[in-house]
Amino acid sequence: MRIAFWSSWLLLIYLSIGLALALADFRTATHYASAPLLLEPGTQLTLETERLLPGRPQLSLTFQRPPPDYDQPDPVLGNWQNSQHAGFLRFRTPGEPIRLKVEHDGRHTIYRAMPVSSHGSGEVTREFTPDEPSASPTDFQWPPLASPLTLGAGNLHLKITVVEVGPGLRGETATLGLEPGLQMKVTDADYGWLWLLFIVKPALQLLLALYAVVMLAWSWRRGRTWWRGRSGAVKAS
Repeated sequence: MRIAFWSSWLLLIYLSIGLALALADFRTATHYASAPLLLEPGTQLTLETERLLPGRPQLSLTFQRPPPDYDQPDPVLGNWQNSQHAGFLRFRTPGEPIRLKVEHDGRHTIYRAMPVSSHGSGEVTREFTPDEPSASPTDFQWPPLASPLTLGAGNLHLKITVVEVGPGLRGETATLGLEPGLQMKVTDADYGWLWLLFIVKPALQLLLALYAVVMLAWSWRRGRTWWRGRSGAVKAS
């Protein structure tokens, strides 16, 4: 019985440490970095983030907007309606141009904004893709080009410079976001089973908490039994 008791406590400690380390990695892998960005040519900011594994930056700009009118796309922000051609998409309303220069570790890449691709409650988002200087403003390579800029693991600092903004967006402040390496819908194979924590994290935490309660109750009962035995031995003497 004593071996089973201490083995159970040892297992609880190992599981707790393992879950704590996994959750720490999960938090780093899902860290979403964002900062307000004034859309004026020449504006700069430094975006701080952390990554668990190396990867390529995925940038987006989120604008505060009322619910969209799908029948009348916003010509400033663009609309995802497109016609697909061999190797690229041609958008009917590409939105006004936005180009950003992203610098990291002595290298830089120019990105340009695609039309609005997602809508939230009072928000719309334009994602970025590596710039193609020779492409028409309405055309974007599809699937998108792989970014030539690679982010390492650990704490990172990205320098962002606004290169170009259409006149309809100049002076507006939007939220620049850097997507995490591990996401619910899109993730890299290198993150392995960490993706499962999106689904099973609450259940694992609950099971571990129940296990701890059981062990505490068991310890309390063993302690009472030991104390009674010791008290009885004292009285007998």
